Amino acid sequence: MKTGPFLRSSVTIEEIMIDVLISLLPALLAGVVFFGWRALWIVFLSTVTAILTEAIFTRQPLNLRGILGDGSAAVTGLLLGLILPSTAAWWVPVVGSILAIVVVKLAFGGLGYNIFNPALGARALLLLAFTSQMVKFAAPFDAVTTATPLMSVREFSLPLFWGNVGGSIGETSVIAILLGAIYLLYKGHINWRIPVGYVGSAFILALIWGLDPWYTICAGGLLFAAVFMATDMVTSPVTLGGQLVFGIGCGILTILIRQYTSFPEGVTFAVLTMNALAPLLEKLTIPIPFGVGLAREERIKGTVACAAAIIIVVGALIWLDAVHPAVTPVLSHGRHLPVEALLGTADYETVEHEGVRYYLRKNEEGEPAAAVFLAEQGGFNGPIHFLVALDQEYRISELQILEHREDPGLGELITEASFLEQFIGKGGANELALGRDIQGISGATISSRSFTTGVRRALASFQDAFFPQEEEVGWLDGTYFGSADSFGGELEVEVVVTAGKIAAVEIVGHSDTPSIAGGAIENIPGRIVAANAAKVDGISGATITSDAIMGAVQRALTDAAGVGEPTTDAFLLPAEDGVYRGEGEGFGGKLVLDVTIDGGKISELEVIASEETPFIADSALEKLLPAIIEAQGPVDAVSGATKTSEGVLQAIRDALSVKEGQ
Repeated sequence: MKTGPFLRSSVTIEEIMIDVLISLLPALLAGVVFFGWRALWIVFLSTVTAILTEAIFTRQPLNLRGILGDGSAAVTGLLLGLILPSTAAWWVPVVGSILAIVVVKLAFGGLGYNIFNPALGARALLLLAFTSQMVKFAAPFDAVTTATPLMSVREFSLPLFWGNVGGSIGETSVIAILLGAIYLLYKGHINWRIPVGYVGSAFILALIWGLDPWYTICAGGLLFAAVFMATDMVTSPVTLGGQLVFGIGCGILTILIRQYTSFPEGVTFAVLTMNALAPLLEKLTIPIPFGVGLAREERIKGTVACAAAIIIVVGALIWLDAVHPAVTPVLSHGRHLPVEALLGTADYETVEHEGVRYYLRKNEEGEPAAAVFLAEQGGFNGPIHFLVALDQEYRISELQILEHREDPGLGELITEASFLEQFIGKGGANELALGRDIQGISGATISSRSFTTGVRRALASFQDAFFPQEEEVGWLDGTYFGSADSFGGELEVEVVVTAGKIAAVEIVGHSDTPSIAGGAIENIPGRIVAANAAKVDGISGATITSDAIMGAVQRALTDAAGVGEPTTDAFLLPAEDGVYRGEGEGFGGKLVLDVTIDGGKISELEVIASEETPFIADSALEKLLPAIIEAQGPVDAVSGATKTSEGVLQAIRDALSVKEGQ
């Protein structure tokens, strides 16, 4: 035995591991708060599996002390659980913990001998083997999958600091990670050089490349890795200079991988690469006064070797990224898009049209035989992003909401399978009327209507992209009416055609918010007249209203062109059955109706109060009300009682215009 010098400490391994577990509690708590109890379940599975796996493979006594061991297995399991998404299947943390303990730790000799950080090593294996499970992330306070900030935004925001963004369970909350870092520094278990070198080099490199440095640090798992992964005592250098270089190398590699590959995160492979170089860094940075430092020539050779190793690793990752598509799946909004599965082939084409990317399987004639694409529609609180898959008959075969901001407990119900399944098999705008074909959600009428409108628009965009139709010209003179779903409900227009051209467009009814829709209502009709076409440029900030006006005009012009029978729009029915009362203005004054909805259809119409002329109105109502029930929508006015007919339709629409939350 050598005579020294030796460094001794009264702190045991068990005490160190307990302190590390304590330092991870804020991150765990934040993960449970933001992602729910499923996050705790994932962490529990990974931690328990790691503890039991090590106890079994090291043949420890089957008592509490033997199973828990020195606590390092619990730390590995907890770390692995915190870097997994809460949406992962239950078997992912189980398999990951077994890999971490058996393959990455025990295979090298156990604690103190492993070359790589066990949790990160397992994460790398899971990422390569089960990519789709590792790139699905949940939105905070929600069960809806969403994007990590690295996949969606590109600038710092306050939610990044608190942690209410999509991401892995323990990596999103900066404040929780900083609390853990302060505790470990206070206990003396980590040195400031590694985290400062890591964060500092990433910050400086972000500035050099014109990136937002604060976003670079706070987004993804960089800060978590800098505090809890890179500082692993076993897999990092023990020399002070080596620790600083180690941290700097981690930061540089992380940014390089983020910038030059499409891996979801650069942290994993960056830290693992530097783990492999840690022994060499120790030799290069041993101080000369100890008498065992390397000669100058040896230091130069070692430095060159480190640089070469880093270049080789980055090059290998870029090459792997280019030739191994399974590592880089089609991603959007944090979701792995199963394009191959939905299209039934890996040999698909991509086509860009008006800002939309279509993934297509084509037939022998070169026409789409199946399609997958993304679409967007404004919702109650913001945009709703969703995926649409069409089969060979261009009917919806799959519909997934990727990201939304609808209210928890109300608008978010549009993500329920029971609502989305209503769209499956539908193949055209005329098959997607809310209240007739699609039953809305009680308390979430606006969200239901907006999403349904978005699906109709998505199908229409696909039709325009691959099967465009020439617009009808030379309309028949006259006055025509059309309607379409808008943000607040049904929007109606009156179109006047003179000498075969659009002479005037007037919006005769709508329920959109004036402060939002005002620009579209004031400008779109004039643009349509000037262009003599239904499709014109919309108004920024009022896209839904703009599209509704253009759609209503197009429907009116379909009648003006004399093509087929005039279209009859179904009423927008509320989600719940019941009796709804509305008012309209008839020939003699106010007209009040009760509308009974039963089984999602209008079953009865009853006039409660009327100021109409009895001998004229009674005869008209006897014909009109049954006709409306049969058509489940507006019908032609009764001859000689036009105003009464219009008053009835107005009262029905008023009764059915249920507002959000009622």
